Amino acid sequence: MSKNLTNTDRRQDHGFTLVEILIAIVVVGILAAVAIVGINSLTSTGNKSACTTSADAAKAAAAAYYANNNGVYPTDFNQFTSTAGAAPKEFVLPTGATIASTTTISGNSGKWTLTLTAGTNGNAPTFACS
Repeated sequence: MSKNLTNTDRRQDHGFTLVEILIAIVVVGILAAVAIVGINSLTSTGNKSACTTSADAAKAAAAAYYANNNGVYPTDFNQFTSTAGAAPKEFVLPTGATIASTTTISGNSGKWTLTLTAGTNGNAPTFACS
């Protein structure tokens, strides 16, 4: 007992419904939001790592400056820093970093800052990242 279906009785599916399209858009939006948060976290971690690495290099360069200059530590970055390709000094600025002031280096277009605080009574300078 089969019924013969005519063209008017058959459902004609030729695409997605509006609800299906909206669900797909919402899912893609959620995935994009998760990806953006992850990328921002990685960028922040990279900037912190770049500053920490530069601080470690600056500490080593300050020790080398001390050895090369009769037991005197540097009091500002200009005393022991050179840019890439310049005359060698103890500390070469990382790529993209600039000396913002005599005691501050700014890196990655200002996304991190390395600050030198001169030591007192002949002590070594300290370096801080922000």
